[in-house]
Amino acid sequence: MSENEKPLRWLRRQDGEWEWAADYLVQRLDSEYIKSIAPNPTNRLGTYENVVSAIGKIRKNDPELVIRLQGAVRQRRYRSDSNGRKPLTFTLSKETISRLKHLAKRHETSETAVITALIDKAGQAAEAEKNYEKQLKESISRERKIAGQITASMSAQRDEALKHVERYLRLLAQWERKYPDGIPSSDSDDDINERIEARMKDLKSALAYMDLRDRLTTERPT
Repeated sequence: MSENEKPLRWLRRQDGEWEWAADYLVQRLDSEYIKSIAPNPTNRLGTYENVVSAIGKIRKNDPELVIRLQGAVRQRRYRSDSNGRKPLTFTLSKETISRLKHLAKRHETSETAVITALIDKAGQAAEAEKNYEKQLKESISRERKIAGQITASMSAQRDEALKHVERYLRLLAQWERKYPDGIPSSDSDDDINERIEARMKDLKSALAYMDLRDRLTTERPT
């Protein structure tokens, strides 16, 4: 490799930079001149080495063009998406511009940095509001689900109680048909109360079991 074909410090192989530099030269040089500095007709500026060689020859005849090319390369890097920045033009009122300059001076930073900080804060506030709305919707959904489970639980307990009531009303009806004249004298009040307490105990136990089961399945998250 000749001296002129050594890699240039300011021209990169990656990010399509040397290809962009080749296009820059093609647009600004006469085709005949390009043929004279890159005589290969099939691959004149098609490789990094050929571009570097052409730049070395151009520097001797038109150094100003090489200087402009270097500046254009630097500007392209600044504007490149890979640099994380892109130029943006917008119009502000004189009052807004005055406030912007005042803020930049007060915080000892650039006007661009002030605008960036304001946009970042607005973005963070919008994201926080979005997260709050999401959490609120999830909380409402959970409460509605729990309310639905509680309603279903109460309905199930009511149905269970009605089953027991129906059973004992059936027994009562059968008993009344068997003893249409009233309570047999052989059964004392204590005996009757004992039987009632036993039936009520069964009913309360069934309801307590259902209540425990439903509380375990509808417990709210902490």
